[in-house]
Amino acid sequence: MTLPNSPPSAEDEAEHALPTSDLLLHIVEACPQGLISIGDLIDGLGDRAFSILFLILTLPTAVPGPPGLPVAFSIPLIVFSAQLVLRYEHPWLPAFIRRRRFSREALLSVLRKVRPTLKWLEHYCRPRILRLTTPRNERWLGVYLFICAMVLINPIPIPFTHLPLGLSLVILSLGYVERDGVIIIAGGIAALGGMAINISLTGGAFVLGLKFLHFM
Repeated sequence: MTLPNSPPSAEDEAEHALPTSDLLLHIVEACPQGLISIGDLIDGLGDRAFSILFLILTLPTAVPGPPGLPVAFSIPLIVFSAQLVLRYEHPWLPAFIRRRRFSREALLSVLRKVRPTLKWLEHYCRPRILRLTTPRNERWLGVYLFICAMVLINPIPIPFTHLPLGLSLVILSLGYVERDGVIIIAGGIAALGGMAINISLTGGAFVLGLKFLHFM
């Protein structure tokens, strides 16, 4: 770790030179074997903590999994996007949440599954429309991520309804990490479609449920 006014270390420069897909694996593989605490993971993210954290949290929602998976990752996504809106300099969590642990191998498994897709997207990423990632506009990005995360907490667990929105948020988050405004806009537009699919399917299931109860 470097002090705010000190020059970046060789390790910091090496991490910034790594592609995002490799950086994520590097961060998780550097954690102790077995279980990783949420606090250890956040502390290892450095000055790009918010953007990389959003990417890590959205990745599991972009792959098939149990119905409760989107909720598990959407709750911290809501917390951190709210902190971005409030201009926190670094992600903050209370101590009892920082101590929560999860499987290192499970996270590595997800990262390895999505790594080819991330690498493909990285070929199209470069710093563009940088005003979208200025501190002022990051707040609006936080507002949008907050809304998307609220939609991901689907009250009716329909399998795979979260995948379109989850993949869109991965694209948006990758654009945020790479400071690519074009990718951010593309992910944001795709997320609108993902939210529409999620809301319409959830609404349809809710209406069918009401009709079923009416006929009972």
